[in-house]
Amino acid sequence: MRLVRFLPERFQQLAHEALKFGLVGILNTLINLAVFNALLVGIHDVGRVKANFVATAVATVFAYLMSRYWTFRDRPSDHSTSREFALFVIFNVIGLGIESALIGATVYILGTNSILAVNIAKVLGLGIGTVFRFWAYRTFVFRGGSTVSSDDVAESEALAAAVATTGTLGVEATLEEIEAAYSDGLLTEEQFTELTASASRR
Repeated sequence: MRLVRFLPERFQQLAHEALKFGLVGILNTLINLAVFNALLVGIHDVGRVKANFVATAVATVFAYLMSRYWTFRDRPSDHSTSREFALFVIFNVIGLGIESALIGATVYILGTNSILAVNIAKVLGLGIGTVFRFWAYRTFVFRGGSTVSSDDVAESEALAAAVATTGTLGVEATLEEIEAAYSDGLLTEEQFTELTASASRR
């Protein structure tokens, strides 16, 4: 992950998340395939698509926990935990649909029911589903830290201007310090308003 430092700053978070997502994806795929094949080998005449559903359900719980508490932990969620998990499950169901469609096509359209054939279809489906899931997670599920509000931008600009003007005020400036700087004529009305609003929110 040290190589990420050489990327442009705006791509560094994406690269970190993509690398972590990839590592989780590898572990998740191994869990998924392990459960899938355990069902195929351990239960006589188990349905291939049914086994895929069970394997994906187990992997989904693992993937959510790793995504929330490791991959996207720097993204404070703007959803409740239950809503976040519900969205996570919804997009996993769509990903599952992609995987199951390929397995179903292999079994029912191509007429190939061997373990090798369905595993090839499974891996292809996982690949396509993984790309879809990464996009969906960043865009809809763990999106809280990916956007910067206009208030945050204005606050940062006001703080930077205040520091440049006074040489003393920083992001931890108290209301008393801000009011004193304003009284001394070191801050404009706009800077004073934005800085006091920022201090009040802390």
